[in-house]
Amino acid sequence: MDTIRLTGVRANGTHGVLDFEHERAQPFIVDATLHLDLTRAGRTDALGDTVDYGKVAKAIVDVIEGDHVDLIERLAQEIADRVFAVDTAIREVEITVHKPHAPITVPFDDVAVTIDRTRESDAGNNGDGQDASDGIHRAVIALGGNQGDVASTLRDAVRRIDALDGTQVVGVSPLYRTAAWGMPDGTPDFLNAVVEVTTTLPASRLLRELLRIEADHGRTRDTHWSDRTLDLDIIDFDGVESDDPDLTLPHPRAWQRAFVLVPWAALDPKADLPGMHGGPVRELAEGLLAESDPDRPPVTLVSKDWMGAESAGVSADASADASVQRPSRTVVDAGDGAMISSRAVISMDSTSTDAERLFREAIVAIDGLPGNQVEGISPLYHVSNFDGPDAMSAVIQIETRLGARALISALGTIEQSHGNAIDLDLVDMDGVESDEPDCRVPWPTAREHASVLAPWMDMDPNATLGGDPVSFLLAMAPDAARVGMLSDNWILGGTPR
Repeated sequence: MDTIRLTGVRANGTHGVLDFEHERAQPFIVDATLHLDLTRAGRTDALGDTVDYGKVAKAIVDVIEGDHVDLIERLAQEIADRVFAVDTAIREVEITVHKPHAPITVPFDDVAVTIDRTRESDAGNNGDGQDASDGIHRAVIALGGNQGDVASTLRDAVRRIDALDGTQVVGVSPLYRTAAWGMPDGTPDFLNAVVEVTTTLPASRLLRELLRIEADHGRTRDTHWSDRTLDLDIIDFDGVESDDPDLTLPHPRAWQRAFVLVPWAALDPKADLPGMHGGPVRELAEGLLAESDPDRPPVTLVSKDWMGAESAGVSADASADASVQRPSRTVVDAGDGAMISSRAVISMDSTSTDAERLFREAIVAIDGLPGNQVEGISPLYHVSNFDGPDAMSAVIQIETRLGARALISALGTIEQSHGNAIDLDLVDMDGVESDEPDCRVPWPTAREHASVLAPWMDMDPNATLGGDPVSFLLAMAPDAARVGMLSDNWILGGTPR
């Protein structure tokens, strides 16, 4: 077995048994050795045939900066689980967690715990009829329906999936329309999408939860080829191959279904479908499109930003045709490839005396949106106002699978849930330039407001806005003298210094 070694990954976290360690962040250092087969990568020289160790490093930092644990033994286990979730090619990991500032009363150089873990397949069972359930898994789930307000039903299903225990939606594809082939004339078209999740649930438990969500939306599985309000299918689970009649993996007909492959390829152009009929999902999708009638493509794009509010332009009735975008075969193109993860910067400000709490709650809400992950949080700033009450401001950076309009809509919903006592603005988003009334990116006045620029620069000294360094824009901002940093550890709940 070949190895990739990643050493000295550093981040601060609140891990330890003592009370002060729950609140005061301290440094942790992690070394990770990944065992996998690198034969193909050595022959092809292709990034897709090896493990992206940048993602591994990011996963490690996410765990360190994440929820508190008492023991570094537990921290090491959580890191191992997260590393396995990065890529199914990783077969074994060795994780060493260093805690150089451990509260020990004698001189010492370092404290470290090392664990060695091997990936275990848990799509089947462990010999006693029960699924193995240790670790974090990746699953791809297909969604569809053609009865009722389908777009709303699919949105609710994504939210319900994200709310399952130990489960987080990490990617949502664009929404597509599929004709009801082989069904009676007049049968409404289907709407289809694909989501990717991480989950601690075993495959059989995940399936049971999906069936429960279907049933809650009135779905019955009496016949295979029939109208349905909601259809949820596990397409892939950790790349496992299983002939279990209750859950065959990968889905035995996925390779034949454009309404699965096209959304999946748009979500993840590098995805692979395992199994005898498998291969690169994008190539499989393009093959199906190439074989179809050019005038009647098997799927057509409805919306890239369909997870936003109803005003996102998604027809509620799958059979309706109004304002539906119907592109050509280039639907699988990466440029059309909607919902690949993008960096976004969001500003927060409030004149409330309870602004810190509002900011923390907003960050939790933003991080909880399907496809979102908070990557950076700025220091907390005080903003002096001559013509009104003083304010507080901060900036966060996220990775998101949402489109700009959907993200802006979601931020508006979070504002409303807090009585509009907080103002959330999408300041910038990679690759997005828009000046539409409901979607202005970059935020037009951000270049002139030190309340945005100062915390942003503290969070990311190399940040740019519209090609200009944020540090330069801050120096030119007319209100630069009216902002000052309150605290750089406010997110932990400490008193501003």
